[in-house]
Amino acid sequence: MLDTDNLTAERLTFVTHLECAMTGERFEADRLHGLSRVGRPLLVRYDLEGVARHLTRDALAARPADLWRYRELLPVRRSANIVSLGRRARQ
Repeated sequence: MLDTDNLTAERLTFVTHLECAMTGERFEADRLHGLSRVGRPLLVRYDLEGVARHLTRDALAARPADLWRYRELLPVRRSANIVSLGRRARQ
């Protein structure tokens, strides 16, 4: 049986916002965006102090080795919005 906890468990998120790589303009992390208004990629910004307090190397190492191992650092807040290689997390 596959361990799907990375896809289905609700977890904290440490993403604070997205930011234009050129101008620094801020964008909400909870919305789908393309490029910034000036055509630059959006960078993900984090609450790094929160990451240091709540996410340990041991906890990460114990998770299945997939992209969603790092879910708290990805700009996806709800497990219902996760799609992974043809599998969608249960709603």
